[in-house]
Amino acid sequence: MSTRSACVVTGATPDSIPAKDSIEVRANKLGTLITGRAGDLVVDLAFELEGPVYDVMWNTETGWFAVTIYRHGNAVRWDNRPGTDAGYPRVDDVLGATTPRTILAALDIPADAIGYAEA
Repeated sequence: MSTRSACVVTGATPDSIPAKDSIEVRANKLGTLITGRAGDLVVDLAFELEGPVYDVMWNTETGWFAVTIYRHGNAVRWDNRPGTDAGYPRVDDVLGATTPRTILAALDIPADAIGYAEA
């Protein structure tokens, strides 16, 4: 699989996340970190919980790194391809961070959780 993802649900506890065989859930400094194949769960959580929900994606083949931020039914995206259509309104930073490594640190996601390596 060339695209890996992780999700951070701000303010949520691991026990508030529905069990699913394809995911791993653990507490992190912002709330809860979900790794694995979350699928539609990310969007469902964005509507059900206060959030925000940060959906981080990394493509090992293309070097594409993106964070979609869901808050109160709205979505925005940071990605590392300036000047391209991000698919959502673009933001300049994620919690003040502006590079993939600093974004992962700000979201308390270990780089190996998504197999992140500098492109």
